[in-house]
Amino acid sequence: MKTILVTGGSKGIGKSLVFQAALKGYKVIFTYNKSFKDAKKICNKLKDKCVGLKVDLSKNKERNKIFNYLKKNKIKIDCLVNNAAYDVKRKKFDKLKLEEIKKVYEVNVFAIYDIINKTIKFMEKKKRWNSIINMSSTAAKYGGRNFTHYAPTKAAIENLTIGLSRELVDKKIRVLCVSPGVISTKLQNIKNKKLINSIPAGRLGTPEEVAKLILWLDSDDAEYINGTSITISGGR
Repeated sequence: MKTILVTGGSKGIGKSLVFQAALKGYKVIFTYNKSFKDAKKICNKLKDKCVGLKVDLSKNKERNKIFNYLKKNKIKIDCLVNNAAYDVKRKKFDKLKLEEIKKVYEVNVFAIYDIINKTIKFMEKKKRWNSIINMSSTAAKYGGRNFTHYAPTKAAIENLTIGLSRELVDKKIRVLCVSPGVISTKLQNIKNKKLINSIPAGRLGTPEEVAKLILWLDSDDAEYINGTSITISGGR
């Protein structure tokens, strides 16, 4: 049985990933912060197939809860998915305060560096590749209006993916990135017809579609894919 660690697994894409991974036979460990009720519902449905850990990823001591749990229970990780991101609202650049920007970077960049660094110590070197999959966004390439506090963090993670994939290849760890376009979730209930019409596929993406891509990237079928970012955006 493979074990997958998913940050931000109580809602949206993360929630879909947790369920689909469990259905495929993974043991799932996921983190959540404020969504206790959502996390509890997931754990009640999946029972012994998953574990939810309450972690504020913006704080180093909180992040250590993950690794204390892994150490205590002697758990090895086969796949890490850095899905959690700081929930930002669109805001004009000249209205942003430095402290706001720092908060976004703390979760979207610095926490990911820390989590990756600590997780690889819980990955076994074996015949089959382990994988680290980072979640980006098409905003990394196109910026997005009033997203200057968010989009650059995703660009940083895409660049990290490339460099880190070269460093970890000797450890039999592949590093990949998934870059979703506009995805329909309860967190992002978009009804803008102009936006939808700008997507060649003519619709929004679903969390399930993103989750399936992530799990495929962790499969043996994707063994030769490494150090790249794959866009899932309906052609937009």
